Formats: sequence, structure tokens, C-alpha cells
Amino acid sequence: MRKNDYLRWAKVGLGLAIISPNLQPSVGNKDIPKFYVNSYSSNMVLASSTETREVHAIADVSIVKENTVRESVRKAVAMAGGLSFIKPGDTVLVKPNVNSDDPYPGTTNPEVIKEIVTMCFESGAKRVIVADRSGVLWQNTMYNMEKVGIAQAARNAGAEVLALDNKEWILVKPEGSRYWINGFRIPKLVTEVDHIINVAVVKTHSITDFSMSLKNFVGFIHMSDRMFMHSSGNIKEMIAELNLAFNPKLNILDATRVFVRGGPDRGEVREPRMIIASRNRVAADIIGLALLRSLGTTPAIQDRDIWSHPQIRRAIDLGIGIKDPSGINLVGSNVELEEIRRLSR
Repeated sequence: MRKNDYLRWAKVGLGLAIISPNLQPSVGNKDIPKFYVNSYSSNMVLASSTETREVHAIADVSIVKENTVRESVRKAVAMAGGLSFIKPGDTVLVKPNVNSDDPYPGTTNPEVIKEIVTMCFESGAKRVIVADRSGVLWQNTMYNMEKVGIAQAARNAGAEVLALDNKEWILVKPEGSRYWINGFRIPKLVTEVDHIINVAVVKTHSITDFSMSLKNFVGFIHMSDRMFMHSSGNIKEMIAELNLAFNPKLNILDATRVFVRGGPDRGEVREPRMIIASRNRVAADIIGLALLRSLGTTPAIQDRDIWSHPQIRRAIDLGIGIKDPSGINLVGSNVELEEIRRLSR
């Protein structure tokens, strides 16, 4: 999405916020269901800050470059702890990046999605769902998933493909949120699966500086809330806060191609041919930012302390991920790890 388009979107979002201050608009003739989720069950994919702090004291992060995408995905996942959390009969929800109808890195590489779905079934999953909701300028999510090849790749591997455009949404108010005063809505589907695997892209972003695992969950909030967020002066912090509603078991960053400038739909492309994986969103994004630094990127990433970036800082304050470089256990294959370590500090 180009910057002018984002500015236009922000104005639309601001108008919506003024018309609907309680953020409870309608879609068509049907009101959005209002389900207040004030506490989180341990067997649900919804996150609690306590859970997150316990799980992520030290985070394994892998960065891998093999001869093929398939090999890179498999090795990166294995080095980040594997898929042992999947038990026979489980349902797994795979969240790609399908913000637009642009090929990767505007969206997730279909080969990455296909391999992850295949691995889920190999690990015992009974059902795998690939689902997303595209941005306001690309309203037909299924069309977008078909156009970029994600739908076909997912189906070929045995997954169901869902566009969340007209699905049921529930209102959540995660504890600790400062900027989502009225909460926000997420797909009810999230509460009906056993695990989420978050499959984002490494790329710069014209408004939020970068889009990786934390920002990928913007696709799992209702369009009206999304527009409200884009009209806010605290969009970066709000991205971190919405992650309180999700507890992905694994985060995979597709760095087969990346934007080092521009984004999220178009920009200057490099081809690292790498995959990053971690169970920790902050750790994954820090290594993604280090990779962009190694390639030469925007001043907002290249010339600042990435640990102080509002997305990262707010996520750390909320206990969503590790808090400093000492919490990252970086492993890899065919990558200069010392350079990535240096650039991640």
C-alpha cells in the first residue's frame, strides 16, 4: 500500500471513529456479536501476560538459508523447537500475511505456507486452516489469496482456506491494554482451534517502519478496529497491545524475499532466501530487524536502537517477549550469525 493510500485510509478511519466512538459498527445489516473475554483459559490460543512471561525467559531463534525453501522451513522450525506442541487430532490455524494482492514479499511466499501445512499434518494435526483478512484497499481476501497463490498452495497440502471478511467476530479487552480503551474484535475462529502458527514476512512499512510477527496479527482484528488503529497517533504501540489477544505457538518469518524500503505491498526488494523461526514474537522480530540492517535499510531501522522501537518496547513492557539481547539464543545454518547478533543489539 502506498503512503498516500495509507493517509487516505487514516482519514477514513478517523471519520469512522467519530461516527462510532464505541467501535461497535455493523457489517451489512448484521451487528457484530459482542463477546467479552475477560479471562483466558489455558487450553485456548488467547494469551495472558503471565503465560507469556513464563514461556519466554530465553528464546531460541533460528535463521536458516538452505538450497530450497522447503529445506529452509524445515530446518528453521526444527532448530526453533519443532512442532511437538501439535498432538494427534489437533486443529491448527496458520496465519499468513495477505494484506494485499501483491506477490511476496507483499504477501507470504506460498511455498512457505505449503511446507508449514504439510509439516502440521505430519505432526498429527487432524485439521489445518489457513486464514486471514486483507486490508481496506483489498477487500476481497479470498480473491487475494487465490491471486498470490497462497490458497492453491494451502489446499494442495490439505488445508482449508478461509477468508475472514464475513466471519463471526468477538470483542476482547485484554488486561494491560492502554490504547484499546474499548477493546477490539478478533475472529471467533481463534477460540475454536488448538494452536496458531504465525507466518509473517520480513519487510519495511511506510507507516509503522516494519511489519513482521507482531504486526501480522493486524489481519486478525476487525476492519473497523483496524481503521481506527490507523487513525491513531499510537499505531505502533497498538500493534504491540493487540498481541495480548493471541498466543501463537510458533512464529515464522518469511525472508525469502524482503522489502528493505517501502512496503507493505511494494518496495525495494532483496532476496536473502532465509527463514527465521521462534516461539517468541519479540525475538523473531529483533532478528528480522537485524537481517534488514545487514542488507541496508531505512533510517528508522538502520540508525536507531531497535529495542526502543515502539512496537518492540511496548511488547516488552507487556511481557509479550524477551526483554533484551541476553534473552536470545540465536542458532542458524549457512548464515553469518555473529553479524546478525551484532546487529540485533
